[in-house]
Amino acid sequence: MKKFTFRLIIYSLLGLLLTLQSCSNEDSLDEVSSSAVDSDQALSKSLSWGSGEYEDLGTLDSNTLLEIRENLIKSGIHVSDLKINEPSKTQKSPLEVQILKVKAKTAHPNRLGGTIDVSGVLLLPAKTIFNSIFKHRIIVAPPPTYTYNKMAPSNVFQGFKWMDNDLHFNYLAFWTLQALNGFIVFFPDYPGFGDSYKQCQHPYLDSKAMVNSTLDLLKSAQRTLTKKGYKYKKDLIISGYSLGGFVASSLAREIETNPSHGQSVSLLFTGGTPCNLKQITNLVRSAEKTQHHFFLTYGVWGYKKNAYPYININDFLKEPYASKSLSWFDGTHYELIVNLYFSNRPKDIYTEKFIKNLDTDPSISYMNDILYENSVKPWKNKCRFIMTHGTSDISVYYQNAYDFSKQQNQSGGNVTFISTVGDHIIGMIPYYTKATFYTLLYK
Repeated sequence: MKKFTFRLIIYSLLGLLLTLQSCSNEDSLDEVSSSAVDSDQALSKSLSWGSGEYEDLGTLDSNTLLEIRENLIKSGIHVSDLKINEPSKTQKSPLEVQILKVKAKTAHPNRLGGTIDVSGVLLLPAKTIFNSIFKHRIIVAPPPTYTYNKMAPSNVFQGFKWMDNDLHFNYLAFWTLQALNGFIVFFPDYPGFGDSYKQCQHPYLDSKAMVNSTLDLLKSAQRTLTKKGYKYKKDLIISGYSLGGFVASSLAREIETNPSHGQSVSLLFTGGTPCNLKQITNLVRSAEKTQHHFFLTYGVWGYKKNAYPYININDFLKEPYASKSLSWFDGTHYELIVNLYFSNRPKDIYTEKFIKNLDTDPSISYMNDILYENSVKPWKNKCRFIMTHGTSDISVYYQNAYDFSKQQNQSGGNVTFISTVGDHIIGMIPYYTKATFYTLLYK
């Protein structure tokens, strides 16, 4: 009887495997041998693009993943307990991560009724028979601020050379490795980058535009997962640092307060998050020096070139910034270089009118309404919500996030706020440490 039961299980598994292999031409293309990849790659991509949803960008093999892991460890990021076994010479590694580029149409951030193309990256655990049986948790991980189009996730994963110990690449690398823990990882490109490059100015700090595009891409990613034979859990993990924290919080709030999206969240985990944009603006206006000098100007241009064209730039920016700074946000400049262009003294960049009279001069006080509209507002969150923030952060100021956490709890929400050491840069290290712990709790 035991032998019969064992044979029945084996035959059932073999039958399921054969069924899965014969389900579609798309699945069979995924299984081609390495010698046939070059000849069949174009056909595979054309079939994928026929649905208008994804493009196969290849895989990250175990050697690449080992290199990513070692670079993160050298940067002080906690991934040393994540084991990666090298494959044997005769067996393909089961620890490869498949890279897909997903795309969608979304509303143009100028809110005039048009659309733009948007893109992102979907990382899948190695394809096995069990992917069609067990459900994976999706991690939505919008990235920190970038100004260079080549830094958009879909461009990074298409062959742009990764820079060791770069904070932006470390972020992508950290969440990439989570695919080895069985997670599905999704990185959205922001509007104005990736497939939407030159279709619009990046709507930096425009919560509506960022949330809309992320939701549209997420739905495209979920359709792609179904086509690829992956099952996923309903509740998302959403996480981000800096601008990514702003998008993550805004996204989770929209999902939880608007059931029509058909999404839900189990864990929201953010770090270095800009929440109250008016409060941050006030702190910049009163500061003698800043660390990331271009952040506020980037936001003003994002508003001006999209949803708020009535902004008079000369009311806010001094020369030469009023006439020349926009060119630094055209997607061809790396953010560290952009930061060097701007003075570290707000008084050199911003007009006296803006610095002294924002709250009293009716010709510019409308900016307060824009900042309020796009700030993260408290809500009664159902998900587990955790925030980390460096106490020495003078870019996305600590006080803004701490005050938001208090308001969230006073409004009937529930957020755990974790103060960490360091400024906006150093504060990323404890964010990664806590993220490793909490994501595994919600796997």
